[in-house]
Amino acid sequence: MKKIFILTLFAINIISSVYSQDYVAPMDIPLYLSANFGELRNNHFHSGIDFKTQQITGIPVKSIKDGYVSRISVSPVGYGRALYIDHPDGTTSVYGHLDRFAKQIEFFVLDSQYIKESFSVDMNILIGLLPVKKGEIVAYSGNTGSSGGPHLHFEIRETKTSTPIDPLPLFKHEISDNRDPQVQAFMIYPQLGKGIVNGKITKEAISIKTDKKTGKKNILPAINAWGTIGIGIKAYDYMNKTTNNYGVKEIKMTVDNRVVFHTSMEKFDFSETRFINSFIDWNEWDSKKVFYMKSFIEPGNRLNIYKTKTDGLITIDQEKVYQITYTLKDSYNNTTTFSFDIQGKKQVIPYHIPDGILFAYNKKNEFNNDRVKLTIPKDNLYTDIYFNYSSVKNYTEYASLHKLNKQQPLHSYCPLSITIDNDSYPDKQKYGIIFVGDKKDSWIGGKYNAGRISTGIRMLGNYSVTVDTIPPVITEVTPNLWAKNNKISFKIKDDLSGINKWHATLDGSFVLFEYDAKTSSLFCKYDSKRMELGTKKFELWVEDDCGNRTTYKKTITW
Repeated sequence: MKKIFILTLFAINIISSVYSQDYVAPMDIPLYLSANFGELRNNHFHSGIDFKTQQITGIPVKSIKDGYVSRISVSPVGYGRALYIDHPDGTTSVYGHLDRFAKQIEFFVLDSQYIKESFSVDMNILIGLLPVKKGEIVAYSGNTGSSGGPHLHFEIRETKTSTPIDPLPLFKHEISDNRDPQVQAFMIYPQLGKGIVNGKITKEAISIKTDKKTGKKNILPAINAWGTIGIGIKAYDYMNKTTNNYGVKEIKMTVDNRVVFHTSMEKFDFSETRFINSFIDWNEWDSKKVFYMKSFIEPGNRLNIYKTKTDGLITIDQEKVYQITYTLKDSYNNTTTFSFDIQGKKQVIPYHIPDGILFAYNKKNEFNNDRVKLTIPKDNLYTDIYFNYSSVKNYTEYASLHKLNKQQPLHSYCPLSITIDNDSYPDKQKYGIIFVGDKKDSWIGGKYNAGRISTGIRMLGNYSVTVDTIPPVITEVTPNLWAKNNKISFKIKDDLSGINKWHATLDGSFVLFEYDAKTSSLFCKYDSKRMELGTKKFELWVEDDCGNRTTYKKTITW
């Protein structure tokens, strides 16, 4: 207990130290956010804040404090070009989706890419090798990686643990906000076999209606309940001079003035971020792209933002009015309070007969027959489920379709092995497991061994096996302008397993090609340090995840 207290005190001291430091803004433009810390995303919480960059790239980015570059990463996905700077106060600032680095850093990165003959690099830098001063330009804003538009992704992390902390308090004096969070709707969840709402045992959406005369807000329909229920809330925050909606920093729910649920998004560990699939109503997000945040905690959810010891479930066992009050706050302490009533009404709760095999969240679970084997290690489910299995023969030329329960997320990769019914394809490297979705199939891949293929999955649902034999497609982009623009450009696409690697040479010497996955763009800019002008023999090959390769050759003139 003493050790836990010391670690907690250490973490509090770091956060207090961070917010008391003299930082400069990372850009010399008016600061507006397109996203805040902890915002809800697909399979993860947003780990920083996104600064708008006036819808352009190339704005100088400065180090917010003295320090040294500790890590540099370049990737066609994720953060794209990203820079990590360690500071003496025990924090690391992170700058993502950059267009390019400052000259000294850019030269260092280019040298590393040519040494490794790879566009993608992720380098830990020796302490003191690349020192920076507060306010020094270290990069330029961009739109690289999995960015949805030009912006600067910015983070503050605890250096020792890499835990992200909400950076917004550092810039509150430069970003004004007097707008309150807003509640949009609720969802009521009768617990299966334990609760009932308005005569139903399925969840019910509750909308908010505003009286035109009085302006008072009420829920619709009224709620009559009995037994054990949970509540979910759909809500967003807003800021001055923007039209964006943001995540709500703090949510508190009381029942008859007693706090039963409380969250505050100040920091989280990256190992916890996938718990978002338990924090939200995942089915609503998956089917409708709507976020309802559950005001109750499933037993397998170990997210560390909860401030109450109760699970948030409400027991309605008296025929009286229960007053539910939500209090929502943002980082500026702008506050919204919304109350509504639940009428306790005694109703018969139908007896629930489970259908399927019980898979407990806190135990290892396994399903195995002669065609498929699935193992779900302990703590990969967020709550107990009843697992159902069925199959469809000859879904592909090579294997059956295996329906591994209804679709729902798993926390970590869980081993799945499928027998290839018709193991007739000679090149076993071309086999792969596919996830069969409602609209399209997605390649998962896997390793072949003696008529079976194995991989890890993070989603229950439908799976089968197929082969990928079609190589990627390479398409020239305005080749008549290559010499004029000093830039060679292609579009590269693959129909199934996806682009894995590429390699290009001029007269047999490696040349660096950059890849932007979201636009399928592959391009090379003329580099006077490493390339000579003149007519050159150019060769490029692109390979997918199954080893299918396409080669392009041409004589070009710079």
